[in-house]
Amino acid sequence: MKRLIFVVLALSLCLTGCSSGLTILSNYRRIENIELVRTVTADISGEGVNVAVCGTAGEESVARMYEKTGSSLGVALGELILLPLGRDAILSHTENMLIGEDMARERLNECLDYIERFSEMRLDTGLLIVRDGTARDLLKGLTGEDTPAPDVIAGLARNISKTGEGYFFTCREIASSLADNGCALMQCVRAQEEEKLFEARGELNIVPAGFAVVREEGGVEFLSDQETLGTMLILQKYKSRNVDLSLPGGVVTVSVDSVETKVEPVFKKDGSLERMSVRLALEANVICLKGEADLEDKALREAAEMELSRIFREAAESAIRRSRELGLDYLDLESILERQAPLKAEETLRNWEQVFPILPVEVEAESTLQRTYDIVDPPQDAKEDQKPWEKMIRSLKGS
Repeated sequence: MKRLIFVVLALSLCLTGCSSGLTILSNYRRIENIELVRTVTADISGEGVNVAVCGTAGEESVARMYEKTGSSLGVALGELILLPLGRDAILSHTENMLIGEDMARERLNECLDYIERFSEMRLDTGLLIVRDGTARDLLKGLTGEDTPAPDVIAGLARNISKTGEGYFFTCREIASSLADNGCALMQCVRAQEEEKLFEARGELNIVPAGFAVVREEGGVEFLSDQETLGTMLILQKYKSRNVDLSLPGGVVTVSVDSVETKVEPVFKKDGSLERMSVRLALEANVICLKGEADLEDKALREAAEMELSRIFREAAESAIRRSRELGLDYLDLESILERQAPLKAEETLRNWEQVFPILPVEVEAESTLQRTYDIVDPPQDAKEDQKPWEKMIRSLKGS
């Protein structure tokens, strides 16, 4: 037993990583010799590909940017592995890859293939298309002394679905959709010049620019803001959005914080597929009122709910209409039908390419105005004793 313990201790000492010893990790690197890459860009440059990487190194985590042009994405990134100052680029921390519009049109599969094959890259890396400019220039313009470009992009990723303006699709989601549907959705962004609130920030900001539909065989189609919202609703990627409602007496701004989407097939008596049904159940709260609209009035509240339903219903209808025009099922209706009624819809699924362009899709939307957050509409826990609220209302009304 003593001999066994001695052998284990000896092996432990040999396997312990240190400055001059061995390490159990074959790809061990000292921290001062590495650069953690958080953002990668890819643009077509002549006959090749220009790539830029932005990462951090050192104890102060100062953002650095490097670029290289090569015959392919793999060649260019391979030459960036050994960066200036002798540091190695670590791509396993890459959060997003920004792809120029031309690169997305002509060589998107090259980007997907690289991420899927290269063991250091993660499949949950977000892929974004940069419109109206190159991805490299956007990354450079975002970078400031106190505002690293990856932090700005990460902020957009956290908040984009909360404003109802888009969704960051990952490499895994895009590759899976291309394989299953022959098309996939990607989030688009563009650079925007804004007034600098402080000197240490970059010259540009990054803003959403709707969804793009990419084809397996190549090519890109861009969706409008309304079509993007409708797509998010049907795919259940929606989280929140503020909407202005024009009503008699003023404009009411509501926060639509809850949308429940149900997509299901409707069959005829003979068992054949009649249509697909999309139902939206919305819940909203008033957050701002311009004018003197009386939201205590039942008819006015109903008018607000009807207007909200119309806006979201038309958004869903526009997404469906565009999907048919393109002949691309990026709303994933085939998969929904296959999951919910695989036997009943067997013949329809077999002939989906012919059925899809003419299949009726009916959209219904129902909205509920939950709260006005007005002083005359007190919180639930205050309704047992209204006296403090009544006194405050009288004070505000000057009575």
